[in-house]
Amino acid sequence: MRSEAVFIACYALLLVGVAGGLHRLGKVDTSPWRSRALAAHRRQAPGPPPTGRADWPHSEAGRLNTLIALITALSAVTLVIVELARNHRPAEIPLLGTAGLAAATTTALLLRAFTNRSHPAP
Repeated sequence: MRSEAVFIACYALLLVGVAGGLHRLGKVDTSPWRSRALAAHRRQAPGPPPTGRADWPHSEAGRLNTLIALITALSAVTLVIVELARNHRPAEIPLLGTAGLAAATTTALLLRAFTNRSHPAP
């Protein structure tokens, strides 16, 4: 087994971990009305927080992070597939196959999370 296949498998798993971290980061609430930094402003100007399209840039941040995570996981899948096509020694197939399976599973889960998010009303 060559070190190139081990490096590609480890790098693909690193990309899968980065994709998971980006997706988790996208779940953080980014609304300025829920921010502790604006607590003094909310005390001075009481009222209901804006709803709908007024909160638009902040409501799409989670979707953007999920899309970037999806692209990262898809590049891990592509990297493993290219390495399997390029170097397919019998000892390298299980290693690259396991990394590819992890990347493909993560890609499928992120794709489902990206398509199932509700779109804000216009």
